[in-house]
Amino acid sequence: MDKNMQNLWQSLHKQNKFRPKYPSEIVVQFIFRNFNRDSKTKVLDLGCGAGRHVYFMANENIDTYGTDISRDGIEYTEMILKQHQLNSNLKVASVDNIPFEDNYFDGILCYGVLYYCSIKEINDSAKEIFRVLKPNGKALIVVRNTDDYRYGKGKEIDKNTFLIEEKNNKKCAFNENGMKMHFFERSEIEELFKNFSKIEIDEIMESHENGKYRDSNFVINLTK
Repeated sequence: MDKNMQNLWQSLHKQNKFRPKYPSEIVVQFIFRNFNRDSKTKVLDLGCGAGRHVYFMANENIDTYGTDISRDGIEYTEMILKQHQLNSNLKVASVDNIPFEDNYFDGILCYGVLYYCSIKEINDSAKEIFRVLKPNGKALIVVRNTDDYRYGKGKEIDKNTFLIEEKNNKKCAFNENGMKMHFFERSEIEELFKNFSKIEIDEIMESHENGKYRDSNFVINLTK
């Protein structure tokens, strides 16, 4: 990820409003449905941010790992874990260069991360996720799609990739101004993760202001 994006994330992770406390329901379901909470199951949160999912998994007796490009995000996560006397293996690293050996993890989360990457970074990240996941391991990936209200806002710098411009400070995208954002198509996802033995792609949508605009994401479940 380029230096400008890294600096933006460093700045955001210093603000409390970008440190959500509670885990996503999608992540909770993924963990409970797929993994034994026996302190032996290794799950990586790829792009863990301020650590809400790292904390959740560690508290559920998962052998938890987390990476993020933001040192502030990692340090904040370490502080939260220490306050609750929980442990995790955390590293400052990018999603396209995962600092763990082949076939290491039983599960991987990548929630709301890949759409901030360039197409090359996305392709490299898909290869890395496949590499570090054990055979029959599970991955959960959540990305924005072309039905999202942010799509088409700002300058298009690559296919379905925009530098976000949002003038309405009441919308979430206002905080993403200047960020690079990629919007995924279903066929693109199928090609990206074609080496996996199973790919499931579902869509979730949340509308705002009586349906005036909506967030739209693909929820991708993978089996190696």
